[in-house]
Amino acid sequence: MVTIFCPIITSKDIGGGVKSTISLLNGLAALNYKIIIIVPKDCEFISKFLPQINILYFEESPLFSIFNLPHFYRLCNFIKKVFLEHNINKKTIYLCSDRPALMLAFLLPKSTILFYISRGLLYNNLSAKFLRWFMFPRVKQFIGISKKQCDLIREHVPKTAKVSLIQNGIEIPQHTFIPFKQNKIKLATVGGICDNKNQMQCLELITILKDKINVHLNIFGTTFTPIDVAYKKTLEQYISENNLDNFVTFKGNETNFETIYSQSDIVLSTAKIEGFGRTIIEAMSYGIPVIASDKAGGPSTIITHLENGLLYDSSLLDLEKKVFFYLENKEKTQQIIQNALQLVKQNYTMDRVAKEYANLIDAID
Repeated sequence: MVTIFCPIITSKDIGGGVKSTISLLNGLAALNYKIIIIVPKDCEFISKFLPQINILYFEESPLFSIFNLPHFYRLCNFIKKVFLEHNINKKTIYLCSDRPALMLAFLLPKSTILFYISRGLLYNNLSAKFLRWFMFPRVKQFIGISKKQCDLIREHVPKTAKVSLIQNGIEIPQHTFIPFKQNKIKLATVGGICDNKNQMQCLELITILKDKINVHLNIFGTTFTPIDVAYKKTLEQYISENNLDNFVTFKGNETNFETIYSQSDIVLSTAKIEGFGRTIIEAMSYGIPVIASDKAGGPSTIITHLENGLLYDSSLLDLEKKVFFYLENKEKTQQIIQNALQLVKQNYTMDRVAKEYANLIDAID
């Protein structure tokens, strides 16, 4: 039997990457693959894994830097010990991305089957360069979660490398919400609070809309780094200076999707660069229409403009136009909502994603 091993170095249930990893591993476990994962001791999302998944724990924090070589060396030795104790061998397939991939690249035998899942943006920092130098030449299968991700991978691998597009999947909810039931239009943006997610553009939009319609913006998400904290303070200052206190609410990190989408009439995806856009398919699955930037990358892989959502050209003016399109074209909006629901049910289920990965796994020599 093929064993699938997946190291997870984060302990917080924050971000689409964590949710997508949980969904994928549960889907593969449901297909009767043997799954072994290793997580931090303080991992918050253990209960979300199916009971047949074998869960191991790091002895110390797996958040490492290549500049702290003693820590990195200890982690590598710990992983080696885990392989021996659990008879993890060359028949194992390793699912990994970014820093976990870098850790595995230094200790696995060359016969190892490595699957690299690109959820980030192939950054140009030193760790990313080490990853591409030492690990990419050994990868048997690259997987991008959007066309943009696949294009980025192909820039750094030989033309003969196997690169597949497999988008993320979600658990389809049992019911949908009905947007636009009240006179007040509730806009929402969902994701980590940072410059890349571009919540500032949402605030600028509210500054324009508040004198034209009854509108409110809910910002769902939290900060991750000191830079993000500074960015949030910039947002708060903008809110104060433009008298938006009654028009904007920071909702913090919310993991209950029903809480998020029951308070949303339109979901805005204003990110400058987006690897995939999990919140887009989440919103669609609850019957909430979406507006996303066509410059971000991931969203344009999901959305067909005017069919299952709206894409805007990243400008504030066009974002405003797209909001009014939904408000002024009720029949077309309902058709977009229905098309989006159908799209998610057909293409973005956990079962579909797991089966696509299974096809790649079973095709490995």
